[in-house]
Amino acid sequence: MMQKLRVPLTQGAIGIVLILAWQGACALRLADPLVLPSPSTVAVTLGQLVASPQFLHDAGVTVGRVVVAFFIGAPIALTVGFVMGENLAVGKSLGPLFNLVLAVPQSIFLPIFVLVLGLGFTEKVMFGITHVFFVVVVNTMAAVREVPHDFVVAARSFGASRLRIYRSIYLPAMAPQVVTGLRFGLIFDIIGILLAEMYAAQSGIGLQLSRWGDSMNVGKLMAATILISVATIAVNEGMRVWEARVSRWQRSAEAA
Repeated sequence: MMQKLRVPLTQGAIGIVLILAWQGACALRLADPLVLPSPSTVAVTLGQLVASPQFLHDAGVTVGRVVVAFFIGAPIALTVGFVMGENLAVGKSLGPLFNLVLAVPQSIFLPIFVLVLGLGFTEKVMFGITHVFFVVVVNTMAAVREVPHDFVVAARSFGASRLRIYRSIYLPAMAPQVVTGLRFGLIFDIIGILLAEMYAAQSGIGLQLSRWGDSMNVGKLMAATILISVATIAVNEGMRVWEARVSRWQRSAEAA
C-alpha cells in the first residue's frame, strides 16, 4: 500500500514545497506582485473566477467545442485508422502523409481556418477535429498491425465470420492502444480548441486568456491556467483509469 502511495505523496510534497517557496518569495518582496502574484492572491482570484457567470459561460462554450470535436473526429479517425491498418496497400500509401501532417505544427494553419470558416463555432470545432483525427488514426493503424495475423488466419480457416474475428481477435488485441490514442486525441483536442480561441474568437476560455495576457492581468491569467491544468490532468487521469481497465480486460480475454 505504501509503495503505491509513495509516488503521489512525493509529488504532493514537491508541490507543497514549491508553493511555500513561491509564497515566501512574494512575502519577502523578491518578486514583483504585478508579475508574480502570491499563491494566496491567485487562490482568491480562482474562487472569484469559479463564481463568475461570465467565466462559467466561457468554460461551457469551450467544453462544448471540445466535446463536439471529439465525438465527431474520434469515430471517423477510428474507421480510417482501421481501414489503413487492415489494408496494407492503403496504409503504405497514406501512412507517410499522416506522419508528415503530425510532424508539422498545426497552429500554422489557423489563419487559413479563420479565413475559410470565420471566427465562430464551426472553425473552432473543425480545428479541434484535426487535432483528434490524425493522432487517433495513427494510433489505430498501429493497433491493427499489432493484431497477431496467425490468429486471424486460423479463425478464418475454422470458418469464423468477419464479425466474429473482429469481436474476438481484433477488439481485445487493439483495445488498450486504441484507448491510448483516444486519450492523446482528447488532450490534443483541448489544446487545439484553446489555441484557436486564443488566436481569434468571440467567446471561450482561450479568448479570456488572451485578453488577460494582453492587459497584464496576471492574477486571473494564472488562476485560469491552474484551473485548466487541473481539469486537463483530471481528464487525462480518468482516461488512464479506463486504459488500465481495458488492459486488464484484454489479459483476461487472452487467458480465456
